Amino acid sequence: MRALPPIRGLAPAPALALALALSLASCHSDPAPPSPSPPARDCSQTIWVNAPSAKQVSLLGSWNGWAAPTPVPSAGAGWFKTILQLPPGDNGYLVQVDGVPQLDERNPLSTFRDEQEVSLLLVGDCSLPEVRVDKIEASDDGSLTLEASFLSASTGKAVDPSSARARLRDGTFLSVQSVDPASGKISLRGSNLPKGKHSLIVEASDTDGRAAGPARAAAWVKPAAATWQDGLLYQIVIDRFRGDAGAQLAAPATPGNRAGGTLDGIRAELDKGTFDALGVSVLWLTPVYLNPTEMREGSGSHMYEAYHGYWPIDDRKVDPHIGGDQALRDLVAAAHARGIRLLLDFVPNHVYETHPRYVEHKGTDWFHDKCVCGNAACPWSTHIETCWFTDYLPDFRFQNHEVMDLTVQDAIWWSDQFDTDGVRIDAVPMMPRATTRRIAHGLRTAWAPRTEKFVLGEVFTGSGRSGIASIRYFMGPDGLDSAFDFPLMWAMREAVAANKAGFDQVESALHETEVALEGSGAVLARIIGNHDTSRFMSEITGGGGGDPWTNPPVQPDDATPYQRQAMALALLLTVPGMPVIYYGDETGMAGAGDPDCRRVMPDLQTLSPARKLLLDQTRRLGRFRSCSKALRQGARVPLMTLGDRYVYRRDAGDGWPVVVVLYKGAVATDLELSGNALPPGVYLDVLADEPVPVGTQGYGQSVHVEPLTARVLVPAGNPCPL
Repeated sequence: MRALPPIRGLAPAPALALALALSLASCHSDPAPPSPSPPARDCSQTIWVNAPSAKQVSLLGSWNGWAAPTPVPSAGAGWFKTILQLPPGDNGYLVQVDGVPQLDERNPLSTFRDEQEVSLLLVGDCSLPEVRVDKIEASDDGSLTLEASFLSASTGKAVDPSSARARLRDGTFLSVQSVDPASGKISLRGSNLPKGKHSLIVEASDTDGRAAGPARAAAWVKPAAATWQDGLLYQIVIDRFRGDAGAQLAAPATPGNRAGGTLDGIRAELDKGTFDALGVSVLWLTPVYLNPTEMREGSGSHMYEAYHGYWPIDDRKVDPHIGGDQALRDLVAAAHARGIRLLLDFVPNHVYETHPRYVEHKGTDWFHDKCVCGNAACPWSTHIETCWFTDYLPDFRFQNHEVMDLTVQDAIWWSDQFDTDGVRIDAVPMMPRATTRRIAHGLRTAWAPRTEKFVLGEVFTGSGRSGIASIRYFMGPDGLDSAFDFPLMWAMREAVAANKAGFDQVESALHETEVALEGSGAVLARIIGNHDTSRFMSEITGGGGGDPWTNPPVQPDDATPYQRQAMALALLLTVPGMPVIYYGDETGMAGAGDPDCRRVMPDLQTLSPARKLLLDQTRRLGRFRSCSKALRQGARVPLMTLGDRYVYRRDAGDGWPVVVVLYKGAVATDLELSGNALPPGVYLDVLADEPVPVGTQGYGQSVHVEPLTARVLVPAGNPCPL
């Protein structure tokens, strides 16, 4: 039956109305809603100033030649705020509060305007897109997850999905899971990755073909230590450790000559499991820079070769004396394959006089005027940031922007070229604090995650609160991650090595440091000595102050000094922080000050019985620490602190606390502990792998100790291997 036409003046039938509507829509439809813009890179800079009593706040900046002040409007409640659009690069500025210029207390970065320190804004270039790594994680099964974000340039172009990729150092690529142009989110995966470190570069371009700067990231499969706090660091003077293929070195002709140690010698010890046996998770090497071959006069008018590496003549080349560039790459790869990290000694303060940078810029403001540290006209106390170590080591002037920027790029270059895991910065107090902060910032922003690169600084100090304050000045989330705990080292030398003080001095040093660094996030590097101090063993025997050239201390034969060294190492490996074993400490190596404290590493197969026992105890405790959550992360609770006895507990709340008992008395005794510090029962001594019965006496618990005893007690059944 044919449908009748609609009667004029009445509404059309529903089906026809829908057809008409669709027809009209096809001819006269509104435009579709625009696609959401991809996330854009933001290079603006926001400045907040807290000045409750100020009438006026402004900024003086390099962006307008330090001329007219830039007003900072009030944001209420004593705060002032402004958003700046600045040119890419370095922008210095000062905050003016009621006309008085000052550093921006909320900005840790600074630079210099002539000699004046000013705050610094590092502004990116928003004409280019950016890739940021949001998350990178690896699992013990070898799987890796990476999440990144693409931020568009000022053109607003989204990411080209076909351009997103992540390349491992061996040239293989992760699998691209998804790329969302609207959100800029990029997801990638890897699988079946072997144990060790996996560094990669993430790349992407926008739809116009404009490439973002590559983003660097790294993740670990089964690392020797999950965090830096969990780690144990082993310090090596390369020239004095082992020769190629692990060859035993002969003593150098004089303490100032080369002994012939190489990077391949360290790699050979890695392959032998030497560092695994100690529970080592980080290696720190003395400088690897190309150094001069001629001998130069050093302290005491003695002649030295540059065996130590601290006289750079090329800041981007590995010295062939120790194996050259490829030997360093091989060593880093071997360490990473075992889950072990590696720190290079970074020497930004000075160069050798034939270094091209000095030859080219001699007489300019790249360097301080010659003024040798410690001379009558150049005392350390007033010239520490400007003096030269010697008259052939020109001292950089970091007020020069080129010097500062080049130094930061040097640090990034070494980490990038050799895949290293951070730096130990030499001579930190000899440079403005701005220098170490800029180095740290450069490393942390060049790789993801932020904690990937570790920044450990040498802040050589004395003992007590002044020493702790000197360290604290350079530490914190925007400064050094770690520094060597010299105040604790001096306290341990007084109490354990020389026996001139009680354990209360050690407890005081620990407590005061904990209070001073609370909330800083710092991980202190605990030491009993290093390449600049006499050996702990020779402080025990009284020979540490002998002349390194004419009266070096002998290696003791009797067992007593090694018992004291075992006590010091037990303390070192059981207090909070990152313990540092200076090569040879585990064997009780003797030595006076520099350079005698840098003797060649002994052959472990020919050690005396007392030295072998010390090595065995150190290995036991080092490996146990790598497993014990209590020793790596647990709270420290002092239980007894008297002149000749020291007891404390480490407890992470996992049910497996550790109690450390140190006794330096001359007569065997029972140490009584009050409360429920050590409930009666059977415990195991990590150092001896033997059961230790703990019984009650009176109202407390007691532990029997022999003279010069260190015990590290854990409840029987502890899951960590002994």
